[in-house]
Amino acid sequence: MKFLAKKRFMLLSLTLVLVLLFSTQIAQATEFALKAISVKAKVIINGGEVKLAKEPVIVNGSLYIPVKAFGDALGQKATWDNVNKTLTLQQYPFTSGVYTWKNAPDLGLGLKEGGFSGLIHIPGDPDDVFYSIADRGPNGQITVDKTVNRTFPTPDYAPRFYKIQLKDSEIKILETVKLQLPEGKADVYTKNRYITGFSNIGTDEKSYDNTGKVLFPLDPDGLDLEGISYSPSDDTFWISDEYRPSLIQIKRDGTLLGRYVPFGDKEKLKGAQTPIYEAIPAIYSKRIVNRGFEGVTISPDGKFLYASIQSPMAVPDKATGEASRNLRILKMDLSTKQIVGEFVYAAEDAKSFVNVAQKDVVISDLHALAADVLLVDERDKNEGAAAQIKRVYKIDLSKATNILTNEISKTVEGTSLDQLKAAGIATAPKELVLDLTKLNYPFEKFEGLTVLNKNTIVIANDNDFGVGEYDANGVLKVTDKQTQVWTIEVKDLW
Repeated sequence: MKFLAKKRFMLLSLTLVLVLLFSTQIAQATEFALKAISVKAKVIINGGEVKLAKEPVIVNGSLYIPVKAFGDALGQKATWDNVNKTLTLQQYPFTSGVYTWKNAPDLGLGLKEGGFSGLIHIPGDPDDVFYSIADRGPNGQITVDKTVNRTFPTPDYAPRFYKIQLKDSEIKILETVKLQLPEGKADVYTKNRYITGFSNIGTDEKSYDNTGKVLFPLDPDGLDLEGISYSPSDDTFWISDEYRPSLIQIKRDGTLLGRYVPFGDKEKLKGAQTPIYEAIPAIYSKRIVNRGFEGVTISPDGKFLYASIQSPMAVPDKATGEASRNLRILKMDLSTKQIVGEFVYAAEDAKSFVNVAQKDVVISDLHALAADVLLVDERDKNEGAAAQIKRVYKIDLSKATNILTNEISKTVEGTSLDQLKAAGIATAPKELVLDLTKLNYPFEKFEGLTVLNKNTIVIANDNDFGVGEYDANGVLKVTDKQTQVWTIEVKDLW
């Protein structure tokens, strides 16, 4: 049997004619007084048998086969428009929807809400409803007396998450939920239950006003949110934070239930009104500033949480971390809130690309397809035509070595992949699922990743709230970068 693919119908040795056989009866044989005879035919493509939902039929010597089965086998989606009587075959992956946040609320100084850093779809919710989280709020960098200071132009911004709907090419905000301390507690800066996005301790980036000259107080409850996941066992959300780094459990109303930090960090957060628990290996306090936990996800059965560090850590020092390809993924048992696994994920080799620094090849989000089977959002710092790494990989941690209690955990960043292999350490195997550079994805910060079904990935970008650079007079420029959510059809994820 022979066939031709790539957007052309296939020709088989028995004058094969492809006819769409979905939910309706397509065989039009009766119109021509012909008789359709069902046959148990076996169809082989590239050495593999194609599973047919319906048996083929022979009409007047021609064999009729369901198009959908062939499309699936060839990595194409078949769609039948019964109104226009049109059959469309599209090569996976392809963009099926682009949704833009129009008329976002104003935050002051020309800045608007945005900054989507994570994305999740909760099974059972409508297919067009999702949750997204924004990070610590609008922030920029200004040079004052030859020192680069981190500014917070809208200091009253409270970190928040959104319930959104994708409809008519727009992102509709159904609910905005600001994070808040437990009842009866007050934040050191706001003097109420709402927290800030300010730094926690003196070794973090300092938080300045819009001029870069007035220093804001440290906030032990401040959070820089980057990822969001959902726990079906108790109807709570878990979010990831870059500062400590930490993992935070919250109620649907945004109330902070607990913050899980590296061992030894509770003492640093004196005065925090959020319940603090030490659960993360102490070495994680060596994360490079502004490169803490980025991705977080929970297995569909609700048993395990996974968190990824954005970049290799400063182990033993920053230079080593910035040159390393070895990122870490943690596994937490949610029934005990204890870490039970640590795995090495090897980022792409920057030397294989043009104008890509190794320190800028990062993990930005995770999504669990099953226990230990994850999708990983790996990206570079470039955007538009210059972007080279905007990828989704599928990994299976059951095939990687758990290094949690292994001595090599103390030196991962400074250990080469060859040395890891020689020591019997298997990194997470990677299977490429999606390359956004082939879909003309325009943004740098592809930071939200979730799955709607086995053929649909949904992604979001962080537009940095439109924060641009400061001009020579210290005036903040505002960009027109949009907040968008894309739906992308891919070949079967499971």
